[in-house]
Parts: sequence; structure tokens; C-alpha cells
Amino acid sequence: MEFIVTDLDGTFLDDNKHFNAKLFDEVLTDWEAAGNRFVIATGRELKWVEKVFSDFVDRIDVVSSNGAVVRPLGLPEMRSMIAPETLVELQHFIEQSGLLPTGGLRTYTDDAMYLVDGMGEIEPESYAFMSSLYDGVDEIKSLAEVKTPVSTVTGRWPGNHEDGYQVMEAINQSGLPLFATTSGYGTVDILPAGVNKAMALDKLVAALGTTNDHLVAFGDGMNDYEMLQHAHTGYVMPNGNAFLLEQKEFKHAAFDNNHDGVLKTIQAW
Repeated sequence: MEFIVTDLDGTFLDDNKHFNAKLFDEVLTDWEAAGNRFVIATGRELKWVEKVFSDFVDRIDVVSSNGAVVRPLGLPEMRSMIAPETLVELQHFIEQSGLLPTGGLRTYTDDAMYLVDGMGEIEPESYAFMSSLYDGVDEIKSLAEVKTPVSTVTGRWPGNHEDGYQVMEAINQSGLPLFATTSGYGTVDILPAGVNKAMALDKLVAALGTTNDHLVAFGDGMNDYEMLQHAHTGYVMPNGNAFLLEQKEFKHAAFDNNHDGVLKTIQAW
């Protein structure tokens, strides 16, 4: 069985968070007819994917929250979670390090979204959309107030694109049982230790009871790096991270994310 796996932001979606539904349906229909699977692998939450891809969600597999949530088509979802006691330690680390986000710090349980006060504000459009998915946003003073496990914590340090990398490295060197990754633009996703998109794809394939005969992956950011390395063939978007574009092991998609790059590359095979 063969798999196509694609990131969303900066890869499958254009800069306005849209995609060519008609072309996707054509490509997906041909891919399904050959007995293969199409996987979305994104840092976005599962509820976000299910909303945006409502017309296709019953035809695709989903890896969300950068690998913390795996939803094989027709099977129960699998989650890797951050324990509440680790959230307490993370809150303390962020405060003590002085690396405070200015574009919001948020986390999610299965049914709720929490936004931490004093850590900046997320964009109004994003706030409104997420509020509709989670029936509102619970504002809290500290991550320590969250008493149930969460799949991810996301913060944004938008003052300087390098700030996200600095925070990512600091968390990964902190000794906490966490793994931080970034899709760029100052956004950092904090996950349970050992979680990434590549690991999640292995869980997906195992849950399906099949083998990964050939996996083609598309991505644009550092949160896609492990996935692109893990794939038989990895494609970086022309608009992607400079480091990824320099890696000789990866191919380049035919067009960028604003010109249906993923779908047109598939059509050209």
C-alpha cells in the first residue's frame, strides 16, 4: 500500500488557508481507486482539520497536533498526552526563562481550549474560529490550572522569527519530558517527548494492519523534517524553510502552496 502525506499550512493550503477542492477530489479519487491512502499530517488540532476538510474527512487519514493525535480512517483515534504535572513544570520554566510569548499561549483537551493570560493574544480571526470549535475559550492564569492531560501546548513569539527557534531549543534542553518543534513564524508546538509526525505515521500504518510500501511526503517547515526524512520520497515546497530546501535528499514540489503545488506535483507523476 502506498501513502501520500501532506502538511497543511504553507504546503497544501494557500496563504488564506484555502485549497482547491475540485482538484483534490480528482487526485484523491484516482489515488483511492489504486487502493492507496491519503494522509494529512499537520500541527493543527483534529477539530480544526475535521471542520476545514468536512467534505473529505471520511476519505482521509489524519495526523494532527504534530503527531500527538493519530486518527486512522474508520478506527479510534490515538493520543499521546502531556501530564498535568508536566504542565506545571512547563509554566514554571517559561516564567523563569523569561521567554514569554507575545502572540498567545494555548492548550487543548478533548473538548476545551485554554488561553493563558499575560502571554499575548492570538489573532482575532483565529480566536473566533477556535471558539466556534470548542464552544468558547477558557482563559486561565497558568497552565497549572489544567487538571487533565493535553496533547499539545502552542505559543507564538512573533517579534522575531528566530525567537521561535530559541524557545524550541531551550525547551528541548530543559530536561522536561517534552519535545518542541516549530513551523516557523515564531510559532512553537510543545508535545510529549518522542512525538513527531514520523513516529505518528508508523502508528498509523500499524493501526491499519498494513505495511508502508511507499510513502511520499510534502512539507515546508521544521516540524515536517522528521516526516520528510522518514518518507521514501520527501518533497519540500518552493516557499519552504531554507534549511529544508538545502537538503539534497529532498525533492522540490513543482509549484508553491499558492498554486496547488502538492496536487500538481502528484498529477505530474
